[in-house]
Amino acid sequence: MKGLILCAGQGKRLQPFTYARPKCMIPVNGEPIIVSIINKMMNIGVHEIGIVLNTSQESIRELLGSGEAYGATLTYLLQEKALGIAHAVKIARSFIQDESFFLMLGDNLIEGDLQPLIDLMSDGKSAAALLLARVENPYDFGVVEVSNNKIVSLEEKPKVPRSDLVIVGAYVFSSGIWSILDQLVPSKRGEYELSDALQSLIDQGQHVDYSITTEPFFDIGSPERWLSANRYKMSKDKMERNSEHLLGNTDVVINPPVQIDPSAQITQSVVGPYVYIGPDCVVDNCRIENSILTDHVQISHVFAQDSIFGSNTKFAGSVNKTKPSKFIMGDKSIVKD
Repeated sequence: MKGLILCAGQGKRLQPFTYARPKCMIPVNGEPIIVSIINKMMNIGVHEIGIVLNTSQESIRELLGSGEAYGATLTYLLQEKALGIAHAVKIARSFIQDESFFLMLGDNLIEGDLQPLIDLMSDGKSAAALLLARVENPYDFGVVEVSNNKIVSLEEKPKVPRSDLVIVGAYVFSSGIWSILDQLVPSKRGEYELSDALQSLIDQGQHVDYSITTEPFFDIGSPERWLSANRYKMSKDKMERNSEHLLGNTDVVINPPVQIDPSAQITQSVVGPYVYIGPDCVVDNCRIENSILTDHVQISHVFAQDSIFGSNTKFAGSVNKTKPSKFIMGDKSIVKD
């Protein structure tokens, strides 16, 4: 089975961090989301993967290359206009051809097992299989209504959800989806919606199967969700990573879990818990908790909590270190207090 990862979205909800990088390259506990997704697919035997990009995302190709480093074979597909998820899938038809395929959204981290979706399709009776989860805020997702163990309706981000079951961002489709996509028309949002395509399958009497996961998943669409995913990944690791070079440094206190790139320089600071500090960062006279420093960040005299510092950010000042502050600073931001 081939795989397909959709990365062509603009990532507007995660600006300013997505001005300079695709959302799928956001690091969570030091690993870009797209790499986590590829590894997830590899674990279920999906090795030949297509990645749908937009015209501004050449950096994804530069990061991943041919996929050889991950044991995968990658093919890059271009979506020139942002016309929706279903449109992005349709672009991949020449790559997928007439096979069943495994689809994942490029901004979702899924902890649950994906193998059940493949198993549901093994008897050839289902047109599609979806991974679902129960959430407290279903109006932010594609909502599924189930009756007698059968999906009967889907609705994208409804104001009044019919259930708390939502589509997580992992799907398997048979080749029957192509005729549906050919007939699809734009929604009120002006996009070709994958939920509309799935509803069309159901309306035609085709069986859309599902598996419900109780494991966490993260749609990383805001700074708060990014921090939440980072915190979860660090909690799961339950260890202090890549900070051995700081051991014995009496002016640096590490409160695990943290991950600190070996190239980072840290002096007279308290770091952690739940802090990621990326390559070539410089931290002096700071206290940092539940925060992300992406790369080439230089900060001093800061008490940062629930904060994200984008690439090449500089903050130097005399912030009151007895009281935490929240910093959301986009790439190349410079602040002098």
